[in-house]
Amino acid sequence: MRPSSPPATDAATTATGRSPGLAPTSARAALFLVPHPDDETLAAGVLLAGHAAAGREVHILLLTRGEKSAVKDILNGVRTSHWWGVPHDPTVEGYAALTERTLGAARYRELVAAAAALGVTEDRIHEAGLPNDGVTVEEVKAAVVATADAIGGDLGLWAPSYTVDDHPDHLAAGEAVRQLGLDDPIRWGSCRYYVLPPYWSDPRLGSVDWCWDDPMESETAARARNACRAYGSWQPQAGVFACGYHSVYAMFRQIDANPRSLTHE
Repeated sequence: MRPSSPPATDAATTATGRSPGLAPTSARAALFLVPHPDDETLAAGVLLAGHAAAGREVHILLLTRGEKSAVKDILNGVRTSHWWGVPHDPTVEGYAALTERTLGAARYRELVAAAAALGVTEDRIHEAGLPNDGVTVEEVKAAVVATADAIGGDLGLWAPSYTVDDHPDHLAAGEAVRQLGLDDPIRWGSCRYYVLPPYWSDPRLGSVDWCWDDPMESETAARARNACRAYGSWQPQAGVFACGYHSVYAMFRQIDANPRSLTHE
């Protein structure tokens, strides 16, 4: 069973509500590794919005387009989303049944809209083009190095947790960043990890030094909420299918109610 409530916080963590990743004095640009569209909003929306609002250069490295998501069956009328409540019929609703390619394109559009709400423009979204459910540590390391070389300058890395997660793509991304930091601590001296909401009370958090990142400004919270809305837009004639809400609406509702991120070193 996946956890549904966050772990208890100690007084120091609650009082600061901030991890070193949001230190206001840091001018380092940030590169966020995102295995699938919506991971950035559900787990790192507050982080991305906080960095962007502080005027830092923020980039996203999208590893896959999430083309193998089960939401394809929902949008094609094979299954019904708890959020939508009734089955879809593409023929009646005026859109072609989705393939992995067209689903990936639709999910990418949602990420672009969400990133814009967080303060990250499309020219700062980079794609690794890796296969959904087939991400490897070595491929991620190569993609990070190539992207960082193209961006230039001093970069801080953010990735999904390498230990507090169950999805192989997430774990590969986190492990890649962990290995980069160990192999070359001069270049990759700032490596931090975000945790997806289903794992916010996972016992594995006991093995890492974790803390909450709460929005320090109302604008940051608003940006995080607006990013959630991007995943609920339904405009099938424009290739926009509310993939995020059809898939994991409960997680979006959780972030909308209380925007925050949980991170560890």
